[in-house]
Amino acid sequence: MQQSNKSPLAPLNRGLFFTKATMVWERLLLPFLFPFVLLALLIAVAGQWGLFGGLPKAAHIAVLVVGLILCIIAAVRTILRFRMPSFTEINTRLALDNDLRPERLLAMRHEKNQPPLKVGKAKAGIAASDPFALRYVALAAAILGFLIQGPVSVERVASGFMPLDGTVQSFAAVSLK
Repeated sequence: MQQSNKSPLAPLNRGLFFTKATMVWERLLLPFLFPFVLLALLIAVAGQWGLFGGLPKAAHIAVLVVGLILCIIAAVRTILRFRMPSFTEINTRLALDNDLRPERLLAMRHEKNQPPLKVGKAKAGIAASDPFALRYVALAAAILGFLIQGPVSVERVASGFMPLDGTVQSFAAVSLK
């Protein structure tokens, strides 16, 4: 059974839909999530280096809270700056992914037998979300930490995420007695 060219399952309509979804991922979801991933990486590296060991618990909590607030601000900025891709942008992107001219895709709307179209991979536009290139700083610090200190325990890395860990453990030990 042959699909109608007006069906949502027609190759052109599927291609346009998935290209639009890919572009929304690139413009909204990836830049929205990236600051939180970067914060987690930076905290893990700081834990690997033992930077939170000599810090008072209140300062450790303050560093985590300030980092989280900065991530939320960056995420809100991403949402406010988001612009839905236009039909022309979607059509041009799908045409480039298939080595066609955009006019050819417009003409395909009227064809009964549409060739299958491929949707290109998402492009990671992380540079806009990380203008100071902190991802490279965190990666270099993690590699240097591994080279200088060797493998460290998971507990040491996790200590960056748990400022109250010692307090919770001592409280649990007192409660069990």
